[in-house]
Amino acid sequence: MTLCIQGRVVSGIGRAWYFVEKYSGLFEGLIDGKPYPGTLNIVLDKCFNEVLGGIEPLIINPPEPGLCSAIAYKGWIRGVRVVVLRPLASRHDCRVVEVIASVKLRDVLGVRDGDLIEICIE
Repeated sequence: MTLCIQGRVVSGIGRAWYFVEKYSGLFEGLIDGKPYPGTLNIVLDKCFNEVLGGIEPLIINPPEPGLCSAIAYKGWIRGVRVVVLRPLASRHDCRVVEVIASVKLRDVLGVRDGDLIEICIE
């Protein structure tokens, strides 16, 4: 079953590169290669658990003590393999999800803050 959801691109707090680097080995098998050191933040219309509640998530356990677990979903954006992620200790509003890929999604997709984007979750 595939579920396609929409949201708007928003800026993050600029710290995702640190966490993507720490969890990199866990994401390589879920996307096409090594993750780009950053995420694309998407704000949904509702809290992520309302929008994605019907799909079984992957649980990403922390690779080292002091880091948190995350809920993840494999998917695609315009043909690019992605992982939609929600860290359990996120500082973002519950409507914000982070998207990881092997490329810088803003550049490859040509998107800016406020642009509408569709993510298809597997």
